[in-house]
Amino acid sequence: MTIALGTTFVTSWYTNGLANSYLEGCNFLTAAVSTPANSLAHFVLLLWGPEAQGDFTRWCQLGGLWTFVTLHGAFGLIGFMLRQFELALSIQLRPYNAIAFSGPIVAVVSIFLIYPLGQSGWCFAPSFGFHNWILNPFHMMGIAGVLGAALLCAIHGATVENTLFEDGDGANTFRAFNPTQAEETYSMVTANHFWSQIFGVAFSNKCWLHFFMLFVSVTGLWMSDLGVVGLALNLSEDPEFETFYTKNILLNECIRAWMAAQDQPHENFIFLKEVLPRGNAL
Repeated sequence: MTIALGTTFVTSWYTNGLANSYLEGCNFLTAAVSTPANSLAHFVLLLWGPEAQGDFTRWCQLGGLWTFVTLHGAFGLIGFMLRQFELALSIQLRPYNAIAFSGPIVAVVSIFLIYPLGQSGWCFAPSFGFHNWILNPFHMMGIAGVLGAALLCAIHGATVENTLFEDGDGANTFRAFNPTQAEETYSMVTANHFWSQIFGVAFSNKCWLHFFMLFVSVTGLWMSDLGVVGLALNLSEDPEFETFYTKNILLNECIRAWMAAQDQPHENFIFLKEVLPRGNAL
């Protein structure tokens, strides 16, 4: 969703003080759609609203793109789940796949909507994009593997439960199967038909299906473990060993130095005027 809408080209100075945009030296990997500023609380930030007043650049600066992606993304996920309900009814399947897909929806809603709503503003929610530690590729692959494996397990269990049928002449996937039959029987053809309608592709045999689930889960765990080892060896902090050392990280370090006097007044930092930003330094 974020890639489809495009990452922000404008400065994110108004939001969290970190360099996140292309104009701040980030690249395609490091740019992020930033959350709105703390002062904007829970404003929806409409493009034509009193905050942006129809100015697209100003709207992006204030974090309007984040609220747009968040709200429309949540609606899109809910619509996709309802589409699975609709298709299951049309081909006479049980609706467990849609129920399984509700897990990611709850995760998105709780992290990007409920949590910042429970706090004082949208600024408490995560931004859409990679920066700092989560630039580490092992962290990326670990998250994708572990959460992806959980979703795959839920989808697989739901698909099998959907297509169980009674081993007899009057098989009907919507009718309760006989729990006393010798073994459960499910239709791989029906499952393929369902997923080919949802995604356009489906696994042709059970071997590749289960191998893919095994590969995603084990690889995700290994990658996350390697990421922890890298963190233990300080590979994510020392610029000489930075995995993706980009201008984004350099700018973030500079911003932290510039803001140190305000963030840590008890340290009594004193900076020469020559090293402080002047005007729109970024």
